[in-house]
Formats: sequence, structure tokens, C-alpha cells
Amino acid sequence: MQGLKMRFLAPLGIVLLAIVSHCQGQGFDPTVGATPENLAAVSQSVTNLAQKISLAIANPKSKTEIFSPVSIAGALSLLLLGSGGNTRDELMNVMGFQHSRLTFTDIHKSFGRLFQDLVSNDPAQNVTIPWRANDKCNNNDYDYEDYAQSKPTGQQRGRRDTDSVAEIKVANGVFAPKGMQFDQKFQLIAERFYGLETHYVDFRTKIQSVIHTINAWIRRLSRGRISQIVAQLNTTSMLVMTNTLYFKALWQQPFIIEGTKARPFFLEGPSKPAILIPMMVNGGCFPYYYWQNVKTKVLGFPYKQKITLYVFLPDDSTREKIRLLQTHLNTVALDDIFNKMEMKLVAVQFPKLHVQNSLNLRQTLEQLGVTTIFDQEESNLNRIWHNRSTIMPYDYMDAFDFLEDTRENAIMELHHQHGNCIIVEKDVSNRVLCEASSLCRFKGGSCVCCAALTSSKRLRRAYDGYYLQSRLHVNEILHKIDLVVNEKGTESGAVVMPFMDRNFPQVNFKVNGPFLILVRDEKTKLPLYYGGVFDPRL
Repeated sequence: MQGLKMRFLAPLGIVLLAIVSHCQGQGFDPTVGATPENLAAVSQSVTNLAQKISLAIANPKSKTEIFSPVSIAGALSLLLLGSGGNTRDELMNVMGFQHSRLTFTDIHKSFGRLFQDLVSNDPAQNVTIPWRANDKCNNNDYDYEDYAQSKPTGQQRGRRDTDSVAEIKVANGVFAPKGMQFDQKFQLIAERFYGLETHYVDFRTKIQSVIHTINAWIRRLSRGRISQIVAQLNTTSMLVMTNTLYFKALWQQPFIIEGTKARPFFLEGPSKPAILIPMMVNGGCFPYYYWQNVKTKVLGFPYKQKITLYVFLPDDSTREKIRLLQTHLNTVALDDIFNKMEMKLVAVQFPKLHVQNSLNLRQTLEQLGVTTIFDQEESNLNRIWHNRSTIMPYDYMDAFDFLEDTRENAIMELHHQHGNCIIVEKDVSNRVLCEASSLCRFKGGSCVCCAALTSSKRLRRAYDGYYLQSRLHVNEILHKIDLVVNEKGTESGAVVMPFMDRNFPQVNFKVNGPFLILVRDEKTKLPLYYGGVFDPRL
């Protein structure tokens, strides 16, 4: 018998205008230097990013606001890798690293290790969750597994399934003009830490073919769930970056197919008229916690491996109560909740879902303070450019050194762009004032400039014209998910109903109003999917 299958797919497409470059590299081990403390800090940053985005995209008319925080964070971290100056500062700020003890290298090594652990099916990656370790519910005399095994095979809902391994695939792709090349050290890290795939296309004369190629890549990586993310591109576009996340897993305790039927759902609270939606049912031992501070029930639906879907349901829930709840859902509060959850005997009613959601995140990120990356005159993604740095075939360990925001790299950058100019240091402690001149760089607390060129206004204007024409910047950030929650399979519900009759549930968890979900990988604590559901109609 098969259990409930749940598929989440979230491609994230980013269109950038620029000149880029390509290289091959090998030998990096993302696990080196990624300490448990650093991994925890980076994982927490993704959860906090989820909270920021959820509040920024809030819309009084939206049916759902579900997105993939880990997918968005993966794309932003790639942009962070190639950024400098104000652009890097803004990305560091929105990702929660502006006051962090983590170095630039720590951040990317930790992301590399987290993504590696996320997609791993190694049993050694499984973790002991507090509510699972202290499970008394399943050890009582009404043990569900023992009861199920006493029934004929045709009535067993909980029989083991051979397809019990959660499948998670993360992929990053870049579509660049033919003949362009990435900086070798940038691409080395991008390939080894983020699994970057590079494709070369003709934006100028074959734009429709490029659109088809990008969508075909998305369709293949999402197993056909998402057929299109790019509808049109400008022929002046120079780079397209995409991120996809594919997730499929089986419930540890499947829902009852025969129990699904139309039940009331209150869009605006129990005092207003209800709509009828297909509602699934389940019953058994689930992790549960009542969050007294915000009057919210929290229930976990475990998968057969290391993933859990958590549902947050305020009492007499409304859209306004979900909004209030979102303001409290930071990493500190979530860790406290997950540590306090206990296994309880629960009777469940949960909506059958199929959510498709598309977001253009440019406006959202600008609202959160990320602005220069979208401005051709202000964007600083220069570390992606060609001929910026080279590496020997096996000389990888200094790759991060070049990408650090240091005084030495500022001088190297100025020499690369202006030749062997005379470097002087100005008494300017502010990045904005320093980089008001395109011949100056603010790195490591110092403002260094090319003195030999600053006296020539004509030469400076000529350089500025070239620099502004060539500067890489982001045009759009597109995000799309396709989320299915149903009771696919052939399980019989015969065994559960006697179970519930014989043991009165400790908790009734009836999701009949707006709710919020968080799908979390328990090993990395990364949020795969997050957001509010206000109208679950298919």
C-alpha cells in the first residue's frame, strides 16, 4: 500500500542584465570549516528571512501566501557570493548577517554544508527530535502499530511502504550568453557549494529559443509540476539565474481516503458564513503544543524520514490573527515551540490542498532594503565578471580570499579596471561618500582610490560611461511554487476508526479557518515551505 504523497516544487527564476563568465573547478569540500554553531546561525537566518518575506508580501485579498524560504535564500546567497560594496551590505542585511560574527567565508561554507545535508538520504543524517524522543503516546497500551498488525492485510493502513525515502532535489542554473566567461573563483565556489549548472544561449537573436530552454530546464527539474516560469525576456537581457526545489515524501501516518468529504471552512471567522471544502481526516499520535501567548494550536505531521509539516491554527482563526501570529514566528519562538511539543492522541481534520503561487520578489526585496542590486548605476556584482581572477588547477583554498571585502581586494579591483594607477587612501569613513567616485572602493574600513585618474574629468567621464553600460544588475526575481496536499494511495481506513473509538482523543485539531504551515527539515532546521493559507479552495 502507498501512503499519502505530498509534492512541493518551488523554482525561483532570477533575470539579471550583465556580462558574465565561466570556469571549471573541483576539489572543494563544503563541510570543511562549517562548525555546528555556524550551521545553526545560517539556518536561523533562513527562518528569519521567511518571517520578513511573509510580512512584506501580505495582501488583504490573497488566497495563499506560501513560498519556499530555502529556495529564495539559495538564490540570494549566490548573488551575495558575487556582490560587493553597498550591494553586499544590503544583501547581508536582508539575510540577517549584518551584525553576525560570521565571516563571508563562514556564510558560504555553512550554506554549502546545509544544502549538502538537506538532499542527503543517509540514515545517519536522521536526528532525534525532542517530541519524538519523549514519545509516550505510541508506547501506551493502545499502541497503533500493534493494533494494526492484528488486522487482516487488506485493512492495514499503516503497513510499511518501500517508497519511504523523502526525495529532495535542489538545483541552481545560470543561462549566459555564448562566449561569456565567469570569474573562475566565483564559479568554482558556485559550482562546488551551490551545484551551479551553466548553460550558454543566444539572447540577442534567438530569444524565443532561450525562453523555451529555460522553461524546459525548470520543467525537467520540477518533474513536470511547473511548466513555465519565464513568459518573456528582453533581447538586452544578459543573464538568467534559476533555482529549483523538488520535494516528495510519504506521511508517516497516512490520511484516510474514505474519510474525505466536504466540510465547512470559515474564511472570516466562525461568526461569518462558511464555505464547503474537501476536508481530509486522520487520527493517532502527533506532536502537539498549545501556544498560550498567541492562543494558537500547533500540530506536526511527520513524514517517514526527517521532514515535518507543522500547522499553526489560532483559536477562531481569521486573516488578522494569522498576521499577528506571523509577527511572533522568529527562530527563538519556533525553537521553543518545537522543544515543548509532546506526542498526543489527536483527531484531525485538514483541508485538501493544491496551491499554485507566483511571486515577483523585486518589490518585496526593495521594501526590505535591497535596492542597489536592481539599479544599473548602483549595482555591484563585479565579482561575477570575467578575467577578475584566475586559479591554478588545484589551487582552490584561496578562492574565498579573493571574494572577501578587504582593502587588498579593493586595490586589486582598481588595478584591474584602471591599470597600474597610483593608489591613495582617503580620509573617508563612510562607504556612500567614498564610492560616490567610481574610482574609489571602500573595503576593510578604508577608502582607497586611483589618484592618477581622478584629476582627469574627461577620462573619468569616459570610464563612467563604459562602467555604467557594463554593470551587472538584477532585473526581476521570480518565484513560483506548486503545492499538493492530498490523500493519494490505496490505504484502507478500517483500522483507524476503531482506534479512535477505543481511545478518546486528547486533542481535536479541526483546521476550519485560516492557518499557517511550515515544512521543516529537522536535520538542518531549514524551512522548505512557509506561509499562510486563507482560502484553501482547489
